[in-house]
Amino acid sequence: MNGYAGQITHVDLTTGQVRNEKITEEFARKYLGGNGFAARTLIDSVPGGADPLGEENVIVFCTGPLTGTLAHGSGRAGIVTKSPLTGYFMDSYFGGDWGARLKQSGRDMLVISGKSPHPVVLFCDDDIVELIEAADLWGLTTLQVQERLKQKLGKDIRTVCCGPAGEKQVSMACCISGRRAAGRGGTGAVLGSKNLKAISIRGTRDVQVADIKSLLKLYRKNKEKFLGLKGFVEVGTPFLVKPINAVGGLGTHNWQTESWDKADNISGDRLVADHSLRIWACYACSLGGCTRVVRSNRDPAVVTEGPEYETLFALGSNCGVDDLDKIIETDRLCDDYGIDTISLGGAIGFVMECFQRGLLTEQDSGGIDFCFGNGDALIAAAHFVAKQEGFGRFLGQGVKAMAAQIGQGADRFACHIRGLEPPGHSARALKVMGIGYAVSTRGGSHHDARPSLEYRLDRAQRSTTKGKVSMAYDTADWSAVRDSMIVCSFCEGVFGFMLGKDHVDLINHTVGWDLTLEELAEIGCRVHTLERSFNCREGLRRKDDTVPRRFMHEKIPDGQSKGLRLKPEELQQMLDTYYERRGWDEDGVPTVETLGRLGLEDLVSIF
Repeated sequence: MNGYAGQITHVDLTTGQVRNEKITEEFARKYLGGNGFAARTLIDSVPGGADPLGEENVIVFCTGPLTGTLAHGSGRAGIVTKSPLTGYFMDSYFGGDWGARLKQSGRDMLVISGKSPHPVVLFCDDDIVELIEAADLWGLTTLQVQERLKQKLGKDIRTVCCGPAGEKQVSMACCISGRRAAGRGGTGAVLGSKNLKAISIRGTRDVQVADIKSLLKLYRKNKEKFLGLKGFVEVGTPFLVKPINAVGGLGTHNWQTESWDKADNISGDRLVADHSLRIWACYACSLGGCTRVVRSNRDPAVVTEGPEYETLFALGSNCGVDDLDKIIETDRLCDDYGIDTISLGGAIGFVMECFQRGLLTEQDSGGIDFCFGNGDALIAAAHFVAKQEGFGRFLGQGVKAMAAQIGQGADRFACHIRGLEPPGHSARALKVMGIGYAVSTRGGSHHDARPSLEYRLDRAQRSTTKGKVSMAYDTADWSAVRDSMIVCSFCEGVFGFMLGKDHVDLINHTVGWDLTLEELAEIGCRVHTLERSFNCREGLRRKDDTVPRRFMHEKIPDGQSKGLRLKPEELQQMLDTYYERRGWDEDGVPTVETLGRLGLEDLVSIF
């Protein structure tokens, strides 16, 4: 098949056995690739109730049919597993060119099971797959291990790895390739639990497409739309700080408010003017790059990619820190150690409010003052979370676990969705994110339902639930297809925020199919239902489809969205409508009829 390598490689780390599986066209047309392939594999391979950090869990590295082609952002890859942070389904994606190399090595997906008895690196050199002893790499930072492996295996390899935080199985540990993070849900901890330090790839094969002329024509047709995304090129995602603050949806001081008078100090404009060195682009980026390589002025030796908008929110406004040098330095530490900046910032913001309320003190934190605005606390936290020293063992568990241990009403301001700390998009100022977070298969993620469309609405339109369920539903189906292709999220500004003809053409021109828009929408719904089914098998029900108490019971106190909140009755009404449209029962479980319609009837017995 064009677009696909046509092969899945299974690696059992316990036995060292490697098995290759051919991909059939029937399987590809049903699940498309990427997240669809991986979700089907995960639900088939991981038994219900499995320990995310145990040998029974599986971690999948996946590509889609567009990976390695000229399609915008097609160097991306996905990691899919059962999350140690939430206990549910997790998929996380990263840019660069590792995904393209995996496809060029002759495989669409790596499925890794078991646990190695000692540290290893998995090396795929086209057809050759081997496990390499890695005791000498254990303990190295993500950048160090990638450089060491280039020296050992060749400069043309690409590597994704966990850092020291993953080795110590910190639940918010992530995987890093280059400086790009698959940040969410603890994928690095799963890698560490398997004694798998890294996966290195050398791929030398071309990826064939069915109709290159039509693909080029499609891109020429959309050229002006790509040029219209100049904000991503000139500033990168940090340009979002100021407009989101202007909307009144910038989470500040652990979401106590959503408007910050110091937002300009961490804005994209300030980052570019005072810290920028150059722009960096992922494989096949049609924008010319959206990532800034920046430097700390306080310590010029600290150079990093980013921080992106989500990091500026999480470590900046959420913690009341407006010192870009300290945010940049913490971001670099998180990349080195392999820590999710969103979860770390969410955890620190929560601890800072606990200090504010007197529930925690310096006696608990080892002498560190976690007051809002203390940038030194960010740096200290990154070190001791990664090393699991002292207070770091507590902080690294994440907000949900910390709140349960503290008690004393801490759950009233514990901001997480099923254990995953939310990104910088408000569930009070944007009701589509309220329902979106509640039903997201990942938890606190803005990459299922998308906030992009609602940001374009005025306050009056944002204050009502009208149309928000449809917006969440349609953007979630687009997200499921996007992550199955796999392509960059910034395709939405060019090819549309919901599924449309351009998405169909991208796939058909690449693979040589004749998919219709209706068939593609059904694939999106099928993949979303697979993820939901995995979670329902693990016990998820309607009571779990919720958002933090603060988002429902506390009005935004000031700013352009002053007075807005997601009322509990609004959420319940939206859940009813969303469940009905998805074909789920009143408890949020996919019905027999829905599973049958989507060709997933074999899942009926798993709930």
